[in-house]
Amino acid sequence: MEATAAGAVVARASFAADIAALLPLWTDLAANAVEPNPFYGPALLPPALDAFGGEWPRLAIVQDRHGRLLALSPLARLHGYSRLPVSYLATWMHPHCFFAAPLIRRGCEKAALAALFDLAEKDGAFFRLRHLDASGPIFAAARAVAAENGRLTGESGRYERALLGAGYETEAYLQIALRGKKRKELRRLRTRLEEEGAVAFETLRDRTALPGWTADFLALESAGWKGREGTALASDPAASQFFADALLRACDGGALRFHRLTHDGRPIAMIVNFIDGGAGFSFKIAYDEAYARYSPGVMLEIEMMKALEAERGLSFIDSCASKDHPMINSLWRERRTIVALNVSRRDAPSKLLFSILTNLEKTGEARRARLRASANREAGDGDL
Repeated sequence: MEATAAGAVVARASFAADIAALLPLWTDLAANAVEPNPFYGPALLPPALDAFGGEWPRLAIVQDRHGRLLALSPLARLHGYSRLPVSYLATWMHPHCFFAAPLIRRGCEKAALAALFDLAEKDGAFFRLRHLDASGPIFAAARAVAAENGRLTGESGRYERALLGAGYETEAYLQIALRGKKRKELRRLRTRLEEEGAVAFETLRDRTALPGWTADFLALESAGWKGREGTALASDPAASQFFADALLRACDGGALRFHRLTHDGRPIAMIVNFIDGGAGFSFKIAYDEAYARYSPGVMLEIEMMKALEAERGLSFIDSCASKDHPMINSLWRERRTIVALNVSRRDAPSKLLFSILTNLEKTGEARRARLRASANREAGDGDL
């Protein structure tokens, strides 16, 4: 049952400069969200807005008559869709944001979404909810609310990425996930590495050590292929500042899980995770390419799995990886389906435009799928 009637809520768009006053309410909302999303939480979103926001986005805020925060989401106005010059409103994602479910208070899903849809209707041809969990309550509620309020919906961009479910025992899990030959090879590599120096798995425990760990991660990532391609965090002052600020805020909020693998005291692989509301999100990983022959990234992931066995209340860890990531896809067996949901306005002309855009997008996706299938067949023929 809905905790709040739609008529009892107020939705508004707030400038990023106004968010400081929201922090207590925001923290309470994040702790009671129906779907945890640290990327939109009070630790990660403010530094992201500072680093990447520019003039947009705005914060969509839904409150009840008592001022309690029912929903919060950053929104951005985007231009161009299905090769047509249309403007639309979408949940905002910066380059280091990997999940975009709005923060919505549990039990208030329909009232909050109805208010968000009404707010979005004032700006753009349609509203796009990006990077939702296809099996999550927000995706289901959004479709239901749209239908009840006379709006059309269309999904797009569906893909799967690796997920680690809770309740596992690492060694037993790996016996199923990895072939015996692969497990034997990993043990051999670990032995060889230990023969050359002490190997240790460490977890950040002391807040005062965080700046040093952060600097080590930035240097490690920058020294690899991301640095050469200019995509490392350290390649962009705004991105590196965001990273440092976000980790500090997450650490203070108890959400940071920072791990590293060292060889004779030197970090050779590091990983940053966030744990929020019982859900884990793997944020960034880096390794020293001089040690690539030892698979330090895989070693670190396995040690991290062992550490997270003891994490109380953890329901899953989202890899936040691309759908074709070879390392994590071979290590983690479960999958999380990510999808975007477009929601039309109520008026007839907007619905007609929405249908045209939806059909164009479906046609384009089908064409790209045929081209990929054809390319795969040609590649396969070359292997005969």
